[in-house]
Parts: sequence; C-alpha cells; structure tokens
Amino acid sequence: MRKKRRYQRTELPQQGFVFAPEPDEKRRLDWRKRFNIIEGVARGLQYLHEDSQQKIVHRDMKASNVLLGADMNPKIGDFGLARLFGQDQTRDVTNRIVGTFGYMSPEYVMRGQYSAKLDVFSFGVLVIEIITGRRNSGQFFCEQNEDIISIVSTCQQRTILL
Repeated sequence: MRKKRRYQRTELPQQGFVFAPEPDEKRRLDWRKRFNIIEGVARGLQYLHEDSQQKIVHRDMKASNVLLGADMNPKIGDFGLARLFGQDQTRDVTNRIVGTFGYMSPEYVMRGQYSAKLDVFSFGVLVIEIITGRRNSGQFFCEQNEDIISIVSTCQQRTILL
C-alpha cells in the first residue's frame, strides 16, 4: 500500500539560488540586497517556528534551499526533511540524522535532538556565507583545509568582508 504524499505548490525562482554563479563583478550583491535576503529568510523562519498554525522545523536550511525571485525576495524551499511540531511541543529526538553537514547543530549530530534551534544554527551559517560570499563546503574548503569560521575571522582581520 502506497503512502499518500503531500506536495506544496511554489513559484519558480527567477534569479535562482542565493549562490547562483555571478558572470561578472557588476552582478555582485550589494550590502542592501544581502541584508534584505538575510532579513527575508529570518522572517520566513519566524513564520515557520512561531506564526504558522503548526510549528515547522525545516531541518535543512542552507543556501541552495533559499530561492530568490525576480525582485530578489527570498523564499525558503525544499521542505522534504521538515517536521511538524504540536502546539506545545518544543523539541524532539530522532535516531535518523538527515540534512547537510556543516549546517547541522552539534546536539542534532551527536544526540539526534532537534528543535527550532537547529534551523537557527543553520541560519547563522547561512548569514556567514552571505556576508563572506563563500560557501560553507566545496572545493575551496577541501583544498585549503579551512572552515567558514576561519574564513570569517581572516576576513574580519583584513577588513575585507564583501
């Protein structure tokens, strides 16, 4: 017997993901646009965690799950790993750890504990990525053996944040 799946219709992005390739320097995001993206994602998470009828923990917040419309308005996408919480429920435990490494909070990775705090941790990593203009994973980090926190520290010391 097949389980019924629920799908949510969403608009297709005009601009792509937060880290879509930029063909030239002129298309780089200025600080106002970066701030608006960060603020929009924060508002989206607030809605999921506090304002919607059912509390939702996304569990896979990352740059590729933030879609940008034609007006650069961010939308949170890919709710495949999301979990619904009851009105009085604030946390849960799982034996199956899913998500993207580098965005998962330590208590989730080590003990399977998740709550809205997991999404907030992931949001913090996303903010750092947006500010530095670099992804949390990929060849850059593997080749140079640096993590995102080291890069932010170096950028701050050199005062070269984007």
